[in-house]
Amino acid sequence: MLKVNTNQYKKYLLHNYKLKEPIYIQGGPGIGKSEIPLQVFKKQAIEEGLEFAQWDKTSRDEKEVMFANRDKYFVYCDQRLAQMDVTDLRGIPKLNSDRVDPMPPSWVLYFCDPDAHGLIFFDELNLAPQTVQGSAYQIIRDRSMADMMLGDGVYCIAAGNRAEDKAYTFDLPLPLRDRFSEMELRPDVDSWTEWAASESVNPHLIAFVNWKESYLYRISETGADKSTTPRGIARASRLVGDEPIGSPDANMLLSMSVGEAFATEFQGYVKYFKSLDWDQIYNHPESVRELETSQLFAVSGGLSEHFTKDSKRFDNIVNVVEHMQPEFAVMALRMMRDSNPTTFKRLGQKNKKFVDTIAKELGKFII
Repeated sequence: MLKVNTNQYKKYLLHNYKLKEPIYIQGGPGIGKSEIPLQVFKKQAIEEGLEFAQWDKTSRDEKEVMFANRDKYFVYCDQRLAQMDVTDLRGIPKLNSDRVDPMPPSWVLYFCDPDAHGLIFFDELNLAPQTVQGSAYQIIRDRSMADMMLGDGVYCIAAGNRAEDKAYTFDLPLPLRDRFSEMELRPDVDSWTEWAASESVNPHLIAFVNWKESYLYRISETGADKSTTPRGIARASRLVGDEPIGSPDANMLLSMSVGEAFATEFQGYVKYFKSLDWDQIYNHPESVRELETSQLFAVSGGLSEHFTKDSKRFDNIVNVVEHMQPEFAVMALRMMRDSNPTTFKRLGQKNKKFVDTIAKELGKFII
């Protein structure tokens, strides 16, 4: 199966969407198979001049408004097939005077309207029993649910886990697979760093993952330790919050969220971070040239944290970045940019050193 990174996944999602060609994405747990389409189609809805709505996040009253104004909404509907049976897709049989008709759920009625726009995301496809897969096959093949046709503005995609991730998957029938284009999503540090900074993930966790790239996605071989995934790292950031990264509580929260192996290795990063003399760095920025590689990862994380907490330090940060090796300068500046693009751009345009030197040398990487 073709292996793609996050940016390629986004690109081909949109390409297939415009042609209404279904796509199946496979990958390990917690790497963004379902989160990425949500981001992509939020932006797509705006481009189409439609109001974006998540089906499972709307109230009954809000759904009534959506039913009455289908032409104004782009509705994103995430259906977990592993939790469904056939009647959830086809509807409950209802006996009329001379025949039996399906009585479908409301989401099916919504998307089987000519004015409907949106996306149905069939998640956990290969975790679903084969009878449910068969019903999904009919939807993908014939664009038909409960004896009704999907609206022309409705797009279907599906996702599933890999057998090696111990997800107890079922084999997908060849006729079903043949209806999809297929990709396998692999996590990559660069794309994740951009996303993580924009989502306010703790910059020290981002810098650590850039230092120890294997910890972006690490599946425990025996299950004795918790596996690490991009989703788990984002959760760890929320749990740690404003807790000092070197505190016992932070270590415990990291262990709970992303495993003891990650937390133990992260303490090595903390040690290097604590060894930094920030007064020395800011007063004598050329001193960073003498730092070890491991310390420079900590400097990058620290500079991003300082910018996030107090953007007025931008000029001082630029003085430091000027003396860093290019790969570390780019890392720090990217984290700063992605955490607050508007402020970063405004301050960058006002800083002569940034405009005349740094932007010219590193511009293709950070702008």
